[in-house]
Amino acid sequence: MYVTVTTVGENDQPQVTVMGEVLVCQNEGHYLLPGRYVHALKTDDLPVGIGFALSGALPSGYGFYQEDQVIFSRKDGSSTLQVEVTSTYKKQEWDGLFPLDATLLSRKEMLEKHEHFSAIRYDIDDEKAEIGFAFTYPAASNSDLEQVMESVCDTVFEVEAQGNLQLWRLNSGHIQEW
Repeated sequence: MYVTVTTVGENDQPQVTVMGEVLVCQNEGHYLLPGRYVHALKTDDLPVGIGFALSGALPSGYGFYQEDQVIFSRKDGSSTLQVEVTSTYKKQEWDGLFPLDATLLSRKEMLEKHEHFSAIRYDIDDEKAEIGFAFTYPAASNSDLEQVMESVCDTVFEVEAQGNLQLWRLNSGHIQEW
């Protein structure tokens, strides 16, 4: 088996090993899964109830933007992945065509139109802005994890693109639905 989970320490903290490498557990409780290992795994190889975030790019070169934290896990015995996305932008570094708050509000409005997305949230303060959402990816049993992660990347990219397109259309006088 490529992935093993053991418990270590007094608090029974899980230790996750992939292809012989012990994964780093983040403070939030998810594990960093090196992209170079993803091509060898199936969704069913992931242990149920343990969250992972991609560390680095996939072998294909695909990956998430640095502003995006994407955590995925199997929540039950199926191959379906629960995906939670949090995108955080520093106001000082924003270089988008439209203001940051308008851009993220447009994405939020687009997400709210589709029941496929849940746990939608949007927060902004003086220094940063953050948008978050969740969705499930219904992978078939023993799906190739690299292909699934590429599809998850596509979904995250599409949310951003559709939100931006909606904002563009509103500002150019053309209102159209996705």
